[in-house]
Amino acid sequence: MTEPVPADRPPDPLRTGRLVLRASEARDRAAFIELFASPEVGAHIGGPRPRDELERAVPEVPGRRPGLLVAELDGAMIGHARPARPGTSRAGPS
Repeated sequence: MTEPVPADRPPDPLRTGRLVLRASEARDRAAFIELFASPEVGAHIGGPRPRDELERAVPEVPGRRPGLLVAELDGAMIGHARPARPGTSRAGPS
């Protein structure tokens, strides 16, 4: 029998029929900057952030937080996710 994975530590990578959910890597930095500088994305998370601010603030390996997963499609980062237990919430951008 397989041991259960704690809710805060999903398997890495987690593969679905279409996507790969995995830990962030250095190659994701440019995509994180694009994501948070985007007016379209910003409309849902309090507004886009200035690109120069992001260039200074985003670490070499972005998104290294427990439970944060990068969503990858065809080898490219298309977003990120943080699974949550039912009944919990997290306000604001991650």
